[in-house]
Amino acid sequence: MMLLSGTFTFFWISGLMNSMLSLFRMEIGKTSFFFNSFLLVCLFNVIIIFLGIAFKSEIINWFSKGKDIPYYNLAIIYIFLNTPTFLNEHIFLLRKESKKIISYGIIVYSLQVLFVVAPIFFGYSIEMSLFGLIGIAIIKLLILASLLFRNSLFQINFEQIKSHLYLAFPLMISTLFSGSADYIDGIIVSKNFPPNVFAIFRFGARELPFTLLMANAMSVALVPIFSSGELKNSLSEIKRRSTRLMHILFPITFVLLLTSKWIYPIVFNSQFIDSARVFNVFLLLIISRMVFPQTILIGLRKTRIIMLAAFLEIIINVSFSLFFLQYFGIIGVAMGTVVAYFSEKLILLLYNYYFLKIKPSEYFSISVLSIYSMILIACYFFIEVFNH
Repeated sequence: MMLLSGTFTFFWISGLMNSMLSLFRMEIGKTSFFFNSFLLVCLFNVIIIFLGIAFKSEIINWFSKGKDIPYYNLAIIYIFLNTPTFLNEHIFLLRKESKKIISYGIIVYSLQVLFVVAPIFFGYSIEMSLFGLIGIAIIKLLILASLLFRNSLFQINFEQIKSHLYLAFPLMISTLFSGSADYIDGIIVSKNFPPNVFAIFRFGARELPFTLLMANAMSVALVPIFSSGELKNSLSEIKRRSTRLMHILFPITFVLLLTSKWIYPIVFNSQFIDSARVFNVFLLLIISRMVFPQTILIGLRKTRIIMLAAFLEIIINVSFSLFFLQYFGIIGVAMGTVVAYFSEKLILLLYNYYFLKIKPSEYFSISVLSIYSMILIACYFFIEVFNH
């Protein structure tokens, strides 16, 4: 159910939310901005629900090879009710009500865990847990209605919707490309190795758990600062916050890199010790995660280059993964993914430098990133040589 929900919505909701952050302008009094953003989300939501119903048998065949997907109809209802509620956090963010985001997150998602776990704890079926998820979605939808009534005029603005779509479409496509990287890696490994090796790869093919979350959260939070029109201050803020994030995440990454060999057999079992080697390669992704050229481009509404870079990332990922696979096995597939992510960021860095005349040193600390990166790479090679 959750896989269906994520697969059908992750790319377009991400594109709409990021473009919404870029388009927003704080004005005195209510405007129709939030209401029109809500209408756009609802439009895509209805299209997805229609496709989910119309092509039910094809979707079931694709996801589970013809076997029935339990509670498929509940999944459709959940998608319909839950997807618009992604607006809640973004409205709080744009209204500069960060404390409310924290309160909302603690209360709503604690209730979500409770509503899912409690039925099973008391001996009810998994179906009751799914109804719990739907119940939480309804609560979040009521909160969204309250936010819209308090902060928006209920007026349709077709020009606003058109601008939103124009900016969002490249972001949707780029997110779709980027989000498919995991699936591409999985396909390459499954086609070239037996199932047990595929399992080892999948358990290792993950980054430091909260690196991506914190990096994406920071990127999302910084997009609206470009609405002030003061580019120099906006770039300085990205540099300041990204440097602080490096000081937090790189030391944790060093520790995980040095201890993953012992952690994996404990968390999983001894059969997955080779997953630690895959995991160690994916830890190198933190280097590219700490650079935020995409934040600048979204803030300045230059989204088409992001789509192009994501497309090239897919090509690079497939090419290098297949090439390295011949020499390094499943580790080579992980290496190909790292090269692809680095290439995407490099393309965006070069675009900012040559077309927008924004130097890399203006929005991230080259010295801090270089020192941490060299230490991380040295640790990686030390671990590889030490273990083998």
